[in-house]
Amino acid sequence: MARSKEFDDLTAVTAARDVFWERGYASTSLAQLQTATGLSKSSLYETYGSKRELFTRAAENYLERVVLPRLAPLEEPGADLETLAAYFSGLATFFRAAPDRIARRGCLLLNTAMDLNDLDDDAAALVTGYRQRVFDAFAGVLRRSEVPDPDHRAEILTAAQIGLMVTSRLDPALAASAAEALTQDVNPRNHTID
Repeated sequence: MARSKEFDDLTAVTAARDVFWERGYASTSLAQLQTATGLSKSSLYETYGSKRELFTRAAENYLERVVLPRLAPLEEPGADLETLAAYFSGLATFFRAAPDRIARRGCLLLNTAMDLNDLDDDAAALVTGYRQRVFDAFAGVLRRSEVPDPDHRAEILTAAQIGLMVTSRLDPALAASAAEALTQDVNPRNHTID
């Protein structure tokens, strides 16, 4: 039985996502996308319209399948400082355990912001929306935990999280150490955040 178009589409978009994530938008060639997706040049254009449109689909896939599952526990009504500590601990574990090639990917959306000199409006909206979602998740936890000046602290943690993603591209072990330090800083048992 043949696979459904939806399955094939998801497989192709995920494969394209991984190429963009590893190489960056500007450095990803059409030939590399063809190899990764298994689609011909004409099929890529017929299905996705352009490299840019395929990138948009890949970035949406990244948000849905990579970013949001990691943020979801922080967005739960009962999320607390231990949940926030677990978020950073999970990043540390990932940076240490993932194969180097994967750990050095960083964040697809942040990479895009650094990769393109001028983001088009759609790409800028994706990056800004991502950053806002991270901030909102952190701020929500800090507000519920009645931490003093939660929005300011959420801004600092958001900047730190972005820094972790950039650092992981250079040195995953250093990013893991920084994530472990953040884990300790936000852990309520250490009383360092309040």
